[in-house]
Amino acid sequence: MAQPHYNSMPARGHGTAPLFNPSKPRELPRYFTELKFLFASCGVTKNAKKKALGICYVDYNTSEQWLLILEYQPYNDSQPALPYSYDDWKHTVISLYPGADAATKYSMADLDQIMGKATRTDIKTIGQFADYYRKFYQ
Repeated sequence: MAQPHYNSMPARGHGTAPLFNPSKPRELPRYFTELKFLFASCGVTKNAKKKALGICYVDYNTSEQWLLILEYQPYNDSQPALPYSYDDWKHTVISLYPGADAATKYSMADLDQIMGKATRTDIKTIGQFADYYRKFYQ
């Protein structure tokens, strides 16, 4: 039986590599979703490899911070005595960024800002209304 063919993970900085900007914490779940698809297409299944690749694509300061997370400690896939999997580490990383968790994605201040701007803006065209609508439901 033939071995399945997997793609290789993109190099850091390559156009197909996932990106995360720490000043935009709402984009963190998208970063991890992109990693998930890459892991599947590249055959990455080991927790330690996933964690290493998870820090590979972020800037130096962010990677240093993520390395210090307790859940980054090595996870031996053949002897899972150490309790920290990739998913454990990922959830801890997400918890470091207010606004990255879907449950706390938007605040009342965000809604107030959108509505306040809309009341000061004269919506005259369907295009302007569509822009307002998209901002309201983002």
